[in-house]
Amino acid sequence: MLRALHLKTGNPTVVVLAGRDAVLEQSPLLENLAARCDQPGAMNWLRYFLSGQSAKRKHPWLVLLTRAGAYSTQLQLDDVWAAVLFSEYRVLGVPTKAFSTNDLAGMRTVVAPVEWRQAAAAMAIEALMARGAHSVLVSYDNAGRESGRPAGRWGRNMQWAMRRRATGQTLLLAETYDATLAKLGKKTRFNLRYYRKRLLKRMPAEFIEDVRGMLSDADLIALNAASLNPIEKSECLLQYESACRLPGGFLLGLRGAEGEWLSLLGGWRQGDRTVMHWQINAEGYEKDSLCTVMRSFFVEHEVLRGTRGITFYGGTPHSMAHSFEQEETWDLVVRRKSLKAAAFQLAASLFASPQGLTRRINFLARTLCVDDLEWHTDSRKLAKAFRPATPAPGIREPFARPARETRLE
Repeated sequence: MLRALHLKTGNPTVVVLAGRDAVLEQSPLLENLAARCDQPGAMNWLRYFLSGQSAKRKHPWLVLLTRAGAYSTQLQLDDVWAAVLFSEYRVLGVPTKAFSTNDLAGMRTVVAPVEWRQAAAAMAIEALMARGAHSVLVSYDNAGRESGRPAGRWGRNMQWAMRRRATGQTLLLAETYDATLAKLGKKTRFNLRYYRKRLLKRMPAEFIEDVRGMLSDADLIALNAASLNPIEKSECLLQYESACRLPGGFLLGLRGAEGEWLSLLGGWRQGDRTVMHWQINAEGYEKDSLCTVMRSFFVEHEVLRGTRGITFYGGTPHSMAHSFEQEETWDLVVRRKSLKAAAFQLAASLFASPQGLTRRINFLARTLCVDDLEWHTDSRKLAKAFRPATPAPGIREPFARPARETRLE
C-alpha cells in the first residue's frame, strides 16, 4: 500500500513516497522534471540504482514538491516543481531513521530550478523530520550561487550545518573532436591519440556504436571475470541489462579481429548530456592502455552525435579529470538532539574511516563523526525562509504560511 505524507501550505504541497515501487512509479515524471530543470540525466536509471549492490541496506524515499492540492496517484509534470531523493539506512532490515544522499556530487539528489534547490532541500528535510528522522544529509548542486541560510522550520531540539565542496565530473565538448582535445592537458591529449594509433597499428580492432543485445550472459560473465577489475556477477549483469533496456541507456564496444571483446562502456543519455557509468577492460592489454583507447573513441563518438557534455558518474582517476568543469556542491545536514540520534552517531563512528568495520568510508558517518562542521541551533534564524530572486514556474509564494500536516494511507 502506498504511504504518503502531505504537508500542506498555501503553496506547495509536499508529497513523501516511501519504498522502491512507489519511487519507480514516478520514473518517467522524474526524468522529464530533470530535463525541464536543466539537469539532464539526473533521474535516469532509477531501476538500476534502487536494485544494485549499494541498495541492499537502504530504503528509498522520494519527496515531491507539488502545486497545492496535487496528489501522488495522479501527478503530472506541470504539477511538480522539485523532487528530492533520499536513502534511509537499515540494519538487518530495521529502519534507522537516518537519511542521506545517494550521490556525493549531488547530481541525483535534488532536482529543481537552480535558484530553488536549497529551498527544496530544506523543505524535504523538514518533511522527513515530520516522519521521525533523527539525522538527514542532502547534497545538491548549487551552480556556483551564493547560499543563504536554509528555509527549514526545525525546533530547538535540532542542530543544522552547511558546507560547500568543489566537485568535478563533467567534460564539456567542443564542436569537433580536435577542438575538444585542445581543451585537455598536453599529456592527456597525447595519450588519447597515441594509444589509439598504437593499438590499431598492432592489431585490427573495431569500435562498435551499439553493442546492446550482442552479448550473452555467459559472454559477459566471462569478460568480467577476465577483466582488470572484476565485479560481482549479479552487478555486472544488472549493469548490462540497464544499458540495454532502461530509457536512454547505451553500450559501446571495442572488439578484436577474432571477435573478442576488448572493452565495453555503458551509461545513459538525456538531451545533449551523456553520463558514463561503467567500463570493462580485458586484462592482458595493460601496455595498450585499453581504458584510454576506449575513451578516445567514446569522446569522438559523442562529439559527432552532438553531445555537449559527458558526465563521468562518480568521477574518474583518468588524467582527463583535470579538465572537468569545476562545480559547487552543498551539503545540508540536520540532526536531532536525542538519545536515539546520539546512539546512531556512536554506531556510525565505526564506519567513518577506512579502519572501520567495512574498511570503507561511509559519507554520512564521516560527516556526522569526523568532519569539522559548524553546528547551529538558533531556530529563529532557521525560521527565516530562503527566497530565491526568481520564482519557480507556476509557484508564487511557496513559503507563504506555516505547514499543516495531514496523513494519507
